[in-house]
Amino acid sequence: MPFLQSNYRPPAYLFNGHLQTIAPVFGVKRNNSLYTTEKLELPDGDFLELDWVRGGNDQLMILIHGLEGNSRSHYVQQMAEHFSAIGWDILVMHARSCGREMNRLPVLYHGGSTNDIAVLLKEYAQKYNSIVLTGFSLGGNIALNFVARHATPQNLKAVAAFSAPCDLKTSEQKIDRFTNRIYANKFLLKLKAKVRKLENLHPGIFNIKKLDDIKSVQAFSANFTAPFSGFKSLDDFYLSGSSLNSLLEVRMPTLIVNAQNDPFLSKPCFPIELAKKSDHLFLDMPKQGGHTAFPITKTKSWMPERLEQFLENIL
Repeated sequence: MPFLQSNYRPPAYLFNGHLQTIAPVFGVKRNNSLYTTEKLELPDGDFLELDWVRGGNDQLMILIHGLEGNSRSHYVQQMAEHFSAIGWDILVMHARSCGREMNRLPVLYHGGSTNDIAVLLKEYAQKYNSIVLTGFSLGGNIALNFVARHATPQNLKAVAAFSAPCDLKTSEQKIDRFTNRIYANKFLLKLKAKVRKLENLHPGIFNIKKLDDIKSVQAFSANFTAPFSGFKSLDDFYLSGSSLNSLLEVRMPTLIVNAQNDPFLSKPCFPIELAKKSDHLFLDMPKQGGHTAFPITKTKSWMPERLEQFLENIL
């Protein structure tokens, strides 16, 4: 598959990946009236918190947020606002424990958490003529894993992943570098708080004493997410969760947009050789963009326009 020639250019004042990543976090105002929230009960007794923008359309855009994100994250909100304005219903699926209400079961989501998407599609897919699945960051990796490893309904027409850490091991290692400590510390603050909340609801499930010694995202994965999620080792966790290992199984139009200056993404997260072998992978690697950002201004992202252009070509 020929690689896509990107037309993204950042504003001159956002001249590196860090500025491009951080500016939208502070520049985009949260729209608290955008969504209608509902719960989808799950077979295991838990629930999914779903945020909808419904307009009676026959097209559905399903959005999957990144690590410790939610429907109000700037990148999710902007995609929802853009596509709802051009005739799509929007469904944002919160990973368990990422909604407004803590889930009933003690679950830590990860890069291979795809089963809840299958339940979601079983519930709602038949109501729409066309569905597109779009994920951001870790959610992009999850979306890619889903379409590679699950049977999908015929009306799921495409998948898109922005800033996807296709190789989780080297991506976590890069996040943990000294130059990225601001990001790692933010993630760890949220992840540790979540573990403490889950421990309060389910006493004894975690060894809380370990938390204070966790200084990196990779250490959190090794001591909490991987063993608690049933993986035999950290390497098993990475192998199972990295979409890089399953991309050649994808059988639908798939857009991957990863900026070359993304502070989170390692070299293996740019699957150039796999894209060359696939008839279904469309790889766009802008030189600029940061992580889940691609700002045109402080309040507007290029990502919705990029996805709209892609879908116009394939749908």
